[in-house]
Amino acid sequence: MCAYPRQPSNISYDPEYERLLHDAISAAKRGNKTLANTLLERAIRLHPSDARPWMWLSATTDDPAERRKYLEYAVAADPGNVAARRGLALLAGKVDQSRLVENPDAPDVRRPAGEIEEAQAQTYACPKCGGRMAFDVQQSDLACSYCGYVKETEKRLASDSAEQVMDFIMPTTRAYGWAQSQQRAECSACGAITMLPPGQTADRCANCGSNRFVQSRQVMELIDPQVMALPRIDAKEAAKRARQWLGKGIFAPDDLLLKASGGLHLMPAYYPFWTFDGTLEVNWSCEVNVGSNNRTEWEHISGAEYEIFDDVLIPGLRKMSISEVRDIEPFNLKDLVEFKPDYLAGWSALTYDAPLSEASNRAQGRIRERVTRFLAMKVAAGRQIRNLQTGGGKWVDMTYKHILLPLYVGNYHYKGKAFRIYVNGQTGKASGEKPHDWVKAALATAMGILLLALIIFVLYTILSRMA
Repeated sequence: MCAYPRQPSNISYDPEYERLLHDAISAAKRGNKTLANTLLERAIRLHPSDARPWMWLSATTDDPAERRKYLEYAVAADPGNVAARRGLALLAGKVDQSRLVENPDAPDVRRPAGEIEEAQAQTYACPKCGGRMAFDVQQSDLACSYCGYVKETEKRLASDSAEQVMDFIMPTTRAYGWAQSQQRAECSACGAITMLPPGQTADRCANCGSNRFVQSRQVMELIDPQVMALPRIDAKEAAKRARQWLGKGIFAPDDLLLKASGGLHLMPAYYPFWTFDGTLEVNWSCEVNVGSNNRTEWEHISGAEYEIFDDVLIPGLRKMSISEVRDIEPFNLKDLVEFKPDYLAGWSALTYDAPLSEASNRAQGRIRERVTRFLAMKVAAGRQIRNLQTGGGKWVDMTYKHILLPLYVGNYHYKGKAFRIYVNGQTGKASGEKPHDWVKAALATAMGILLLALIIFVLYTILSRMA
């Protein structure tokens, strides 16, 4: 047990009960289990639907069966109680106790060091001719670029079936650490980590194009990808979509496509993402005007709003923003297969540097923003409200997936400045950074001002004649 829990929203405030519970928890923390047990049982008789005394009662016994019984009572009282569900997961052996985080607020995340090396390309070898094997988009399998040999791989669809329960992983170091279980190469230029299957090393960083890597030591704390999306377009088609995107844009320079296309080089890469499912409950209260048009009368109302969310997508790289992801969406997150290292042949795969704990906080922030943005219209549609307040929110049945999505990523230069471009490997949608022609922008602004002035003049003339 750790911090003193807060008053649940479903229990009315009872000063005597809260003092009793406080004394019981203090006794448990001092190691006086007999006194704590007595006080907690008295508290349960007063409020049996409060999960807190059941939780602390589980800490007063060393009998696993009794602990399980108390924790089950706590979950029955509050199905969304994360601490109780974690306790049951620990008793069931679903969480490795050796990996428990002692202080989740201050994780010990150390970056391994290594010597800088210039990478040499290695790939899977064809068993027939010894040629280069790589994942072929058209075949959807590994194929030899020389003799055409195809290695068939069993593809098992796995989207919702790959969901992992947050309660079983969040208390462990795997949810907070920086780690991996396969080969890794760290780019010395941008810091991106490339994950590689046995027998393959990276020749260029998929994130920035550099060929200088820090060969880092193996560590064992990676949350492995559960699923991945296979690419549906090849490199030739991706380059075509990138050039089409470069040639569009009202404020883009006229010579952008001509000057950028020659130096454009796209790298195929799997980028790490997290997705989250679950339910958010937000308690709210406000005052609503129930009076007539001539008389204002405010009435206090309260309630709860529920939001069921599915596949909230969060990038696994801190340098990749939510807006960059939105620009190349949508991804077909229902067309996912179980992760297999073979699919990485010919592709790079970056590991995450935004751990599960950080990504889940970003996902929760997006969901809360979505709920609160439209809350006023939902709680009192068409009526005047004031003093709208919301609680912190309760997250229920949160699950996650660590997925790899295929992108073609590159940099192009225009007038000595580098710009990033992404192409969605599933749909071919391209987006990224693009320079602006400020002369065009200034002319457009001037035209807008002139148009606005013309409209005002016309309206003024009409109103003057009417007068």
